[in-house]
Amino acid sequence: MREKLKFKKLLSEFRSLEYEYEYNNEVLKEAHEHFECYYLQWCDENGIDLTALHEEKKKKVANIMQQNTKEHIDTHGRFETNKKKIKHKDVFRSVAKKIHPDRLKHDDPRLEEYQQSFQKAVGAIEQEQWGELFDVVDKYDIDIQDYDEANSSLSDDIDRMEAKLKSQKSTYSWHLHNCGDDEVCKERIVKSFLSYMFDWSG
Repeated sequence: MREKLKFKKLLSEFRSLEYEYEYNNEVLKEAHEHFECYYLQWCDENGIDLTALHEEKKKKVANIMQQNTKEHIDTHGRFETNKKKIKHKDVFRSVAKKIHPDRLKHDDPRLEEYQQSFQKAVGAIEQEQWGELFDVVDKYDIDIQDYDEANSSLSDDIDRMEAKLKSQKSTYSWHLHNCGDDEVCKERIVKSFLSYMFDWSG
């Protein structure tokens, strides 16, 4: 019973982090645009020639962009599945046994829901997204034989989500967004970005 309760607790924690990550993504869509506009306007008002800076520090900028892309893939990308040993095959079999769409008639009102949930489980197994798999398991009250292994996988996914959240909150766009209307704070963020990208010292 203790391990089952721990499973529920970890799954709830994973879901909370996932919701936060999705919310932050929505915030960042607008924050990235705001940063770009504010940054360009600030540089223009302060006589900073960005074209010249880009040309002067072309190699450094390229290296930063390459590194940021790699870090983004490492943090936000999918896990590579180990083809030799796929974890939680027994859990997936239980999911398939309970909600495989082929088990339903064409006119069954549950068909679309089962299709979506089953595809979610398939994707979770392929990409080793255990929080997604156990979300389906919990939704349909599917029994788990090995809670220790399930909890270990959920803990790994929680660590992954926390890394993704940390990455979101390390962006200049996020920091600028958190400045609100504080112009001193905004200016400090832009100067920090210029220093990071171009070794600019003002």
